[in-house]
Amino acid sequence: MRGVIELLHVTKRYGPVTALEDLTLEVHEGEIFGLLGPNGAGKTTTLRLVAGLARPTQGQVRVAGLDPWQRGEPVRRQMGVVLDGGLLYDSLTVRENLLLFAGLFGVREQAVRDAMVQMDIADLRDRLAGRLSKGQRQRVALARALLHGPRLLYLDEPTSGLDPLATDDLHRLIGNLRGQGITILLSSHDMAEVEALCDRVCILQRGRMIACGTPAELKARHGPSLTDAFIQLTRRGC
Repeated sequence: MRGVIELLHVTKRYGPVTALEDLTLEVHEGEIFGLLGPNGAGKTTTLRLVAGLARPTQGQVRVAGLDPWQRGEPVRRQMGVVLDGGLLYDSLTVRENLLLFAGLFGVREQAVRDAMVQMDIADLRDRLAGRLSKGQRQRVALARALLHGPRLLYLDEPTSGLDPLATDDLHRLIGNLRGQGITILLSSHDMAEVEALCDRVCILQRGRMIACGTPAELKARHGPSLTDAFIQLTRRGC
């Protein structure tokens, strides 16, 4: 399989603090890859390196064959990001939120219509974002992230705080995106979500990778559940 994201022996230091140490991983095209770890494990630093917002102290980072630090703009044009909470403008309608970002991305209004249909929010086009449920906000945020046709999506806690029905709906939409060949980097503390969505999982602890494999492989080695495996591995790595 082709690697869309490649990190080779990457170390990142901020002064005396080592945020990542000798990290090597590859995210394949069209897979959902889980990036897990306790707070402060290095997940945000990894994303900043992938997005070209930070430069590795040592090692190499490649996204679609490009160095994101040297070629940051073309790399970020291939990425879509959905952060926890959606970060929408509450005083604008759904359509106005999407049109605003379509203008920033330099894409046509047709992309807004297509994204609303894709995320099942066309019936919400004239509703103020401030009046949306959290599940609806997340679908709008996903639509916004897809406007410019990215190859890679980063999802941060995509179903945090959602009820089971909204979670199931969002999981279905995320699965559809994978079916379209979009590569997804997922950060979540919900082990059931990780197991349901992710093809492979990397667990970080204090800037180092302590495990990588499919959810089934991690359970077989450290189980019986993915939660048990995560707790055992991160406690061992303390």
